Amino acid sequence: MPILELENVSFTYPQSKEPAVKDINISVNSGDYIALVGSNGSGKSTIARIMAGFIEPENGMVKTDSDTLPGIVFQQPKDQIVAGIVERDTAFGPQNLNLSKDEIELRTIECLSVVGMADRASSHTFELSLGQTQRIAFSGILSLFPDLLILDEVTAMLDPDARLELIKFIDQWNTRGHTIIHVTHDADEALRAKRIIVLDKGSIIFNGTKEEFKKNTELFNFVLGKKITKENFISRPSPQSSQEKEILLEAQNLSFKYPDRTIFENLNFTLYKGELVALTGPSGCGKSTLLETLAGLHDFTGNIYAKERPALSLQESDAALFAPYAADDVAFGPKNFGVKGKTLVNRVKNSMELSGLPYKDFANRSTFALSGGEKRKLSLAGIIALDSDIILFDEPTSALDAASREQILHTLRHLADSGKTVLFSTHRTEEALISDRELKWKDLTNNSSEKEKHELQSELPPSLKPFKNISLLKKLSRIGKCLISPPDVPDSLVTRLPACIKLMLFLAFLITTIIVKPIQLNLIVMAVTVLYSLLARYPLKKPLYALWKLLPWLLIFAVLEFILYPLQQNDKIIFEYGSFIITNTKIFLSARMLVRAVSLIFTTGTFIYTTSEREILDGLAALLSPLSLLKIPIRYVVLITGILFRFVPLLMDELSGIVKTQMIRGAFGNVKGFKKLGMLISLFIPLVLQSYRKAQNLADALTARYFS
Repeated sequence: MPILELENVSFTYPQSKEPAVKDINISVNSGDYIALVGSNGSGKSTIARIMAGFIEPENGMVKTDSDTLPGIVFQQPKDQIVAGIVERDTAFGPQNLNLSKDEIELRTIECLSVVGMADRASSHTFELSLGQTQRIAFSGILSLFPDLLILDEVTAMLDPDARLELIKFIDQWNTRGHTIIHVTHDADEALRAKRIIVLDKGSIIFNGTKEEFKKNTELFNFVLGKKITKENFISRPSPQSSQEKEILLEAQNLSFKYPDRTIFENLNFTLYKGELVALTGPSGCGKSTLLETLAGLHDFTGNIYAKERPALSLQESDAALFAPYAADDVAFGPKNFGVKGKTLVNRVKNSMELSGLPYKDFANRSTFALSGGEKRKLSLAGIIALDSDIILFDEPTSALDAASREQILHTLRHLADSGKTVLFSTHRTEEALISDRELKWKDLTNNSSEKEKHELQSELPPSLKPFKNISLLKKLSRIGKCLISPPDVPDSLVTRLPACIKLMLFLAFLITTIIVKPIQLNLIVMAVTVLYSLLARYPLKKPLYALWKLLPWLLIFAVLEFILYPLQQNDKIIFEYGSFIITNTKIFLSARMLVRAVSLIFTTGTFIYTTSEREILDGLAALLSPLSLLKIPIRYVVLITGILFRFVPLLMDELSGIVKTQMIRGAFGNVKGFKKLGMLISLFIPLVLQSYRKAQNLADALTARYFS
């Protein structure tokens, strides 16, 4: 008997005139291994969501076996993470299945080991690279031990070794009797399945065995493409020696590090005019950070010399799109650089064509209604439209179908042949082979790549500096980490306290600070909170710095208090100028506000510094445990608190991506004063739209983990 059946299923998205899928008939038996393939926008992800129960079809029926437990891994990895700590995220699903603590711990260790992330079990999820996040998303669903495992492009962000390990595990999972539905664009992955279903424009055009599929050469090449070879990407002849080439970018002893870890140091390489260069290396090694550094989005040590600031296409396409319609999004960058009229229209048309989105078909399409692959193409078009001499692409072919991938590679070749310098990162060996040169991460970091010697400094382009407003990106990063304790906290009396006691102390200080009114008691509370910080060995520079940043706002509130607070009966007027009146009561209120601010800063900062997310949630669960006797679902309170720890960094990361894109595309980079305020306001609408989308995706992620 089938465990899942789709009978004459059709569905149309609200923003679309055409159905995403129509008249779909699929029968899935226990133990099946099915590959779902087709071009971008053909309806694969829609069918996957229908199978998993996330979309109710408009027409037709979906029949499922009540004893079958489905699990789905969605296309966007960051949208699936529900916890701030890696091991907690993997454990979340089994907890919802009401398994024993021992079973949950066993599944967590086993699944993290399967995806090669056991060594990052205690890491914060927002610190991971996109490839590592993809592995964690897979681990979180795998820990459910689903009978029906639905995978939507789960290997798109992985390096070859990690991808092979994951695919081998999927094969083994199927041999144990579990059912697999694998949405993929990769020929090797598709041919591991026993049965292949091909979609085109929302309809099934093939449903048969892989042997039958391989025999149909025309269909095979249409869906999965011919093997990419260097011979198909013949470039124009280039100068033989480096002396004959024009240097467009050179890095000398380039280093970058975060406060707690070094990403790369002393990198040396040169990029020449008209050169197509591939950057390769394992997931999470630092390729994306290097590209962002070259584009001016990070402070660095060493030197970058470049003819002009490189234009960078970011890896996460969703964060790189913010205009409501496709053509407007592509035009955003050129307009900021003063391109107008017919020149602007022609550049937008040309860029969209080069990216595989014909202008006549996609110009007026809603940006957020596009498929994942179409969004990636649109993000590439927005960068190509800048017409920069140096263009950087971070995983430009990720999640694209075979035909689109080949087209984008031809576009990269075309850009290089037209005289532009193109550097792109990739995890695909065949893509790296079609480039003029490959920069291997292990060679760069081992300093085994040759450092070009130049007799005259004038041979190099001008020195490149980061954007002036990258301090905003640092602030967003700090806000994202504001709820997170640092990795290395010194041992102290406070850190050794049980989680429940830490939470009770924090709440006691917080409530006392707010409700106490006499200034003498406020001063005593402040002294106690400072002592609390000293006992915790909390670095005093942190709260003092926060107080210094907060001081202007406190002064503004004090001035408003002197103007707006009404005179009391026994007030003694000390100074009066129009409506600005200083009295003894107003001075007392301002002083109390300052003392309370000091207490709150020391209390909150110390608590976050000494208490991990795990301890906060465990402490909250212990503190609320008596309420469970009254049948009050305290788990929901703990979960909402945990989601807060996840969602704040997620939103800050999303906002950071929007700011990066706007900087790259000519906005926000060097503006000052009121113009800077205007640009901040311009971020509001895209952030609201992205926040809404993130909230929806987070709700789906909770449902996929069987939270109810």
